[in-house]
Amino acid sequence: MAFIKLAFSNLLRHKVRSLLTLVGIAASVTVLFSILSFNRGFERGLADEINRTGIHFMVVPAGCPHEVASLVLHGAVTPKFIEAGVVDKIRSTDGVALVSPMLITQVPNPARDRLDMVYGLEMSHVREIKAGWRIDGRIPEGGDGLLMGAEVAAHDGVAVGERVRYGNRDFTVSGIIGKTGSQDDAFVYMPVAALQDILEKHGGLTAAGVKVSQPERLEEITGELAATVPGIQIVTMNEVMRSLAALANSAKVLSLSIAVIAVLISAVGVMNAILMAIFERTQEIGMMRAVGASRTDIFRIILKETLLLTAAGGVCGILLSTLGAGWIEGFVRGVMPYVPSGKMIHFDPILAGACILFTLIVGMAAGGYPSWKASTINPIEAIKG
Repeated sequence: MAFIKLAFSNLLRHKVRSLLTLVGIAASVTVLFSILSFNRGFERGLADEINRTGIHFMVVPAGCPHEVASLVLHGAVTPKFIEAGVVDKIRSTDGVALVSPMLITQVPNPARDRLDMVYGLEMSHVREIKAGWRIDGRIPEGGDGLLMGAEVAAHDGVAVGERVRYGNRDFTVSGIIGKTGSQDDAFVYMPVAALQDILEKHGGLTAAGVKVSQPERLEEITGELAATVPGIQIVTMNEVMRSLAALANSAKVLSLSIAVIAVLISAVGVMNAILMAIFERTQEIGMMRAVGASRTDIFRIILKETLLLTAAGGVCGILLSTLGAGWIEGFVRGVMPYVPSGKMIHFDPILAGACILFTLIVGMAAGGYPSWKASTINPIEAIKG
């Protein structure tokens, strides 16, 4: 305990230098903890979002699986359409319990002089395929009602019951979807038949979500559809998850590498700060040796200074990451092509402990050389100066 008090008092001698070193450690730990926590939240959020779709697989035009994954979860616009009659063939397949046709495109909004992202779907299927939605108002029952995402409604100042125009048709805003934190907030949702009418593409669909009555027969049913219906691609929700996870993996590896490099750079800063302190206290250390302090005692004092500094920086970094989670998430959502809805960064005591432990190990490595250097100071030469 006496050594810890002495190490603490030594750090307070140069408050500015110690503070700057601590800030460097805290910043690197903030990045490290945020990235690790975000990665965990991403995987958990992706799994939850897949489960909330309420469907087992998607039928889409043949194409790139990454494009399909984007289409399934956040409505990418694609020029390809499923041929007419495909939905009827799917419905007639044994074991299929639900087929939800979808049409995703951009539609002119003449009142706002822009193109809006519009998602056409069967309104009777909303509760099954978008189970996580909270709707202010009601789901449209007729062909002249629509749902509006939170972001679009807030930007335009639209309220439930107001009239909007798309193409040659007027619609009533039957409901506004509560903020989801995902791309759903930027869409307008209308009955698929109404959107087909506006586009003059009767029967044209971007995709069809399929739910089976017996999940254990999923492979059999998808195999039958692939063999009997040409020009389609069948993607299960697990394949969608793997595809999106593969897209995100490269970004995860890069970001984690940056975080580790930041920690190592901060360790160099710690080593430099401790070495400077040793240089300034050479005579003092020599006097301690002269009055009976062993090399081990000197080594322990210097190493404890390093560990105190890195531990304090690690704790501050965890606090900064937790308090700034909202800002960090907002930044990441702005640069990543897809992020699941919901909160990504959560305080996890096990993860926080692991980050601090890693920082301490790096700090111990950084403090090893300065501690050894201090322990080898010759007391007679040090006192002479």
